[in-house]
Amino acid sequence: MENSKMNNAAQELMQAVYKNAKMGSDAVTTIIGKTKDAKLREELTSQLESYYGFETAAKNKLLEMSVEAKDPGMLSKLPADISIKMSTMMDSSNSKIAELMIGGYNMGIVDIQKSMNQAENEGVSEDVMNIANGIMAFEEGSAEKMKKYL
Repeated sequence: MENSKMNNAAQELMQAVYKNAKMGSDAVTTIIGKTKDAKLREELTSQLESYYGFETAAKNKLLEMSVEAKDPGMLSKLPADISIKMSTMMDSSNSKIAELMIGGYNMGIVDIQKSMNQAENEGVSEDVMNIANGIMAFEEGSAEKMKKYL
């Protein structure tokens, strides 16, 4: 496999992980203020810390590749932010919050899986794949944890 092609695939995968983690942390930050239930707030706070960890891991891996992490643009973040605010305006129940979070996790899982499939075809290194697998497992687990609030 051509080395520059592999490097590009690794960079794209880490950018996808970074974007996913950034969007996730932004969503949790927005929604946590709408959360009245202490246990749910505690779970979301824990998830926020995990998202920060994935942001840092992806950013550091990108720095190793001499690439700057790209923040999601305002056009990416705005629809999610508006959706959360509109959806919780009339209903900020645990069930609604869990539903919104599960929807977000599922979008993230789809995006990361697509990027991982491409990266695997390009022979991306195991350490890069491990970070992507980590955020996938985290989001899958987080979705499971939210189901009890539905």
